[in-house]
Amino acid sequence: MGVSVSAPVDKEILFRTAEKGDIVRLKEIVEYTGTNLDQRDEEGNDVLHYGALSNHRPTLEYLVERCSFSPLRGNCRGITPYDIAYREKKEVTLEYFREVSGFSYEEGYHNPVERGFFPDPSLIRVGEDYYMVNSSFHFFPCIPISHSRDLVHWKVIGHAITRPEWAELDDKEGGRGYWAPDISYHSGRFYITATLRCNDDSKEKRIQMVTSSTSPEGPYDKPSWIHDDGIDPSIFHDDDGKKYMLLNRGARIFQLSSDCREKIGEASLLWLGECRKNPEGPHILKKDGFYYLFLAEGGTGMGHRVTCARAKNLYGPYEPCPHNPIVRQNDEMQILQCCGHGMAVDTPSGDWYMAYLTLRHSKDGYGFTGRETCLDPMYWDKDGWPVVNGGKGPAVFSPLPKATESGKEYPDAYYYPSWCHRLWTTPRPLKKDKIWTEGESLFLTGSGGDLNSKETRSILLERQREFEFTAECTISTESLREGESAGIASYYDENSYIKFGVAVKDGRKGILLAHYVGEEYEELSFTPFPDMDSIVVLKEECSGKRRVFSTSFYSKTIEDVVCLASEGLKKGKRFTGAMVGIYVEGESTVEFKAWSSDFIAEDSF
Repeated sequence: MGVSVSAPVDKEILFRTAEKGDIVRLKEIVEYTGTNLDQRDEEGNDVLHYGALSNHRPTLEYLVERCSFSPLRGNCRGITPYDIAYREKKEVTLEYFREVSGFSYEEGYHNPVERGFFPDPSLIRVGEDYYMVNSSFHFFPCIPISHSRDLVHWKVIGHAITRPEWAELDDKEGGRGYWAPDISYHSGRFYITATLRCNDDSKEKRIQMVTSSTSPEGPYDKPSWIHDDGIDPSIFHDDDGKKYMLLNRGARIFQLSSDCREKIGEASLLWLGECRKNPEGPHILKKDGFYYLFLAEGGTGMGHRVTCARAKNLYGPYEPCPHNPIVRQNDEMQILQCCGHGMAVDTPSGDWYMAYLTLRHSKDGYGFTGRETCLDPMYWDKDGWPVVNGGKGPAVFSPLPKATESGKEYPDAYYYPSWCHRLWTTPRPLKKDKIWTEGESLFLTGSGGDLNSKETRSILLERQREFEFTAECTISTESLREGESAGIASYYDENSYIKFGVAVKDGRKGILLAHYVGEEYEELSFTPFPDMDSIVVLKEECSGKRRVFSTSFYSKTIEDVVCLASEGLKKGKRFTGAMVGIYVEGESTVEFKAWSSDFIAEDSF
């Protein structure tokens, strides 16, 4: 019995028909009813997500080749039909998806390629090696430098500023510090520049830092300062050896001295962008006789994008790209949102890619992991204009770039002790005599005060890389005195955090759970110890905006921790991301005997 032309079917019927591989009825629904094929369930799954389970090639062919569904389209958790086929071991589906996508599942990668607070990517290739820098804001050491051989797998190999006396961070509020760095290379030397964003009551709110080194990992020279108001600097080395700095608003340009440490002359405006809303992040690439200018536009929210223009002469006039915006997310149900601030790079084999930032939204719309780095394939059309991911918007799943074979090997870059093999960071510099390891333990000395003070430095953090994780630490409580506490910190900045630890209150030790949101401190619970054991294991389990804090004798759940999301508090500069680690409140030295963290990626099978 056929389906009535006048009777569109419910989406559940559409999905189950595809899942069963009932090609006859599926064609009837598509061809003879007015059913909307682009319906999705609450997880963002479309009809091909269900069709992937059918393991029925005619159904798959019909949905892909006749209905234009893609096996690479993600749901709101970043899971594609290709992922589902792989997870469920649907061999027929996997083979067909390999044919139509051009790569096997094992040859693909998921965005983001750098997860958890790796925003504002700038990258270059030098020979067989790729190097990238990202913003660090008020966290120390400043400006991580990463290395890769394939543009997907990155390792932090150094930092642009590792000397506390050079960092200029001691008084900087949360979200200030080093914004949007750029890395470039010329004549055997690496150059890094970034904006130092100062507090709003500073005489200069924004100044530009420049440093350089003969080695990509450093050490880098003492920073020089260029006193020009703006953000997002980049350095362009032209073929004639002249060097220039670009800054916002739009793309302003002025010449630099040969060592890039001094400004020469006044700035000229090259291009203000297309939408002219918050045009920033300018970068210039010279290729085939053209100067290609890339901008970030639209602000850092949902309208964020990458645009491009080109000119035959450095100073213009610049012609906008007909494909603008070349990167933008138009699908509100996709996990990759707020996509912008892009930079292009080529491979030794002549392929091209664009790195850009994104903000992954959890299912309920919050960006706990901060802004991260994505990578999409790029090509140049017949007229010499860049096209990113075939013009289809940010990619969730793509084929791996070809890895270089003879790139360099670098050790991991640990500034603080590599305790438990973590890349630790602190809000503002922590003196090295306040932190050390002995055997398997780490000792951390408190700097006084609570975590809402810029003077408090005794917080050792790692980036929250996924929406789900488990963190656990074992702590010795013997040294704690009245009014002090130590344990696990869930931290965004001094304006919003949760502390879960052992505290001494009225002469008794107990488990403390408290949070600070905006300017309001609230002690959620204090539970005295049932015995005198000095060793306590603290555990935090996170799923989206829900967190469970527990010990062997205590458990409490906070259902909503949106204060740790980028959108969760209207105070400060919310540009970083949530972190988790250990803290000491007070002045005692506390022994942390163990730490573990397990970040669970939903799109990894």
